[in-house]
Amino acid sequence: MNMDFTDKRFLVIDDQAMAREALRSIAQTAGAFSVEFACNYQDAIFRIRNNTPDVILCDYMLGDGRSGQQLLEELRRFKLLPDETIFMMVTGEQSYEQVVSAVELVPDDYIIKPFSPDKLLLRLERILVKKAFFADYYKERRKQEFARALALLETKLNSTAGRGYRFEIMRQKAETLLASGHNTAAEALYRGILDAGEFPWARAGIARTLQRQNRLDEARHEIERVVASTPYYFDAFDVKATICLAQGDTDEAQQVLEQVARKTPRNYLRKRLLAEAASLNGDTETARAVMSDVIANDNMPGAVLAEDRLALARSHVAHDDRIAGEAALIGIRDSEVQNFSLDNQSSYAALLAICCPERGKKKFIGLRPALMSTELAIMNRLDVLHAALYLNDAELADRQAESMMAGPDAKSAFSAMRKLYALYGREVDFRDLQKQVALRRIHHT
Repeated sequence: MNMDFTDKRFLVIDDQAMAREALRSIAQTAGAFSVEFACNYQDAIFRIRNNTPDVILCDYMLGDGRSGQQLLEELRRFKLLPDETIFMMVTGEQSYEQVVSAVELVPDDYIIKPFSPDKLLLRLERILVKKAFFADYYKERRKQEFARALALLETKLNSTAGRGYRFEIMRQKAETLLASGHNTAAEALYRGILDAGEFPWARAGIARTLQRQNRLDEARHEIERVVASTPYYFDAFDVKATICLAQGDTDEAQQVLEQVARKTPRNYLRKRLLAEAASLNGDTETARAVMSDVIANDNMPGAVLAEDRLALARSHVAHDDRIAGEAALIGIRDSEVQNFSLDNQSSYAALLAICCPERGKKKFIGLRPALMSTELAIMNRLDVLHAALYLNDAELADRQAESMMAGPDAKSAFSAMRKLYALYGREVDFRDLQKQVALRRIHHT
């Protein structure tokens, strides 16, 4: 094949100087003129963010408790890795073969040490050919031109060149269908893939499509099979947790996320989900410990958002630590508050009204007309419910509770709502609301 790498920019990521030099020598053998080094995780992020390379050769173990897999996940999370860039994992871990066969966020390829220069170059050449094959599809998907992207994939699937990429094409097609909201079509395609082989990512895909169709029992059955058979597929645990939350099984959701968070302590997206599950489960100590960890240690530029500080404040308020709650709210800049969506404005005003009534009550009352008539996300609604109960605004509180009971978040929010009503001595009123919503549902059907 002997492809030319002259115009390709390489980035070698390894914490060992000798290993970096060896990989640079191989790249130069292939004709590369531009070969940069990164000696650790943070250095790699900085270099990729400022000047995205064409080829990344990344060691699996990066030191300081970081791994190449975590780096790959962060790059994808912040959309710093274009589809056209090659990400090759270099590892001495034989067990990585088990990991990469299961995970959803996979590198383009991996190679296990020791290896010959010719073997590495052959792998890189094969990836270049594959990238070229999918290049037009990548462009359409990036523009969210899903119909064109699907048409291109269909053409590729039926082409001679596409025979070697059959399952990759089918996977991309199913993901594109899912992204464009065609859930039943995506489900059918994933099931067709499973007919050819037991791929964990395909079964997890079925679970996601079933979840979007609100077929939660079926979705949970499918994802539990994945979790049981592929313990390295950590994304499957996240899917199971979200399904459990939708079913109102907040305790199981929290246990699942705690289990996988111990294995992936630097996955801060997962920890945010854990904090939400713990909040809904009434475990306020875990929720605030986790959110404190997120805010202190998720140090990718722009990673910590105002929403995270709201979540921390929420966990302090739920733990009845209003001083800490107010401190977390003060940490949100005025410019951020001014640009909040109504959902976040509602939470900010509600939490501030509880922590510091002299400052927050007026803001909260000013939003009241909108809160009486606008649908909010579940955690924001619970904040409004809490503040309304605290301020003895029974009408607003009951409006929030009724809306949640009648909506898709009923099971997720039920336990948290019941505890809030009990906290303010309104258990009987809560049961009456339940009956009213149930009767309306019966009459409607």
